[in-house]
Amino acid sequence: PEITEDFATRLQAVRAVLIGYATPTSIARVLPQTICGGRTHVLEELEKITAAGGEGVMLRSPSAPYKGGRVSDLLKVKKFIDDEAVVAGHEQGKGRHSGRMGAIMCTMMGSGKQFKIGTGFTDAQREWNNAPPIGSTVTYRYFELTTAGVPRFPSFIRIRPLE
Repeated sequence: PEITEDFATRLQAVRAVLIGYATPTSIARVLPQTICGGRTHVLEELEKITAAGGEGVMLRSPSAPYKGGRVSDLLKVKKFIDDEAVVAGHEQGKGRHSGRMGAIMCTMMGSGKQFKIGTGFTDAQREWNNAPPIGSTVTYRYFELTTAGVPRFPSFIRIRPLE
């Protein structure tokens, strides 16, 4: 954070500090950096990294100065899986969502396991008269299954239209 110049300058400073200290097994080391060759390149790198057990790819504007917090100069690209589940119930919201729907309790189609979806809803969808009805099928996105076999970080996409 003390170096507010662009990414390349900050990277050089980190390398200078770690000279003589960093080894392949060190906790702190500089990872190889690659200039992005476009969408196809990002997707190829994402495939390699996730196949090796990684979570995703970080894209950074090389000329951006350091800023703390969430910034538009740094983008995380991850793979997500879409699936469907049946709404089994609703949970009251808390804080900002007090008096509205906070989450939906869902049942997975194949395993019957239950899990909650609490993100991805618009403010309008959180109003009780617009919440996904119990018994409806919803489409959601998630990162992976946990060891318990339920979706990690599920996010609501839509109510599946009736057929």
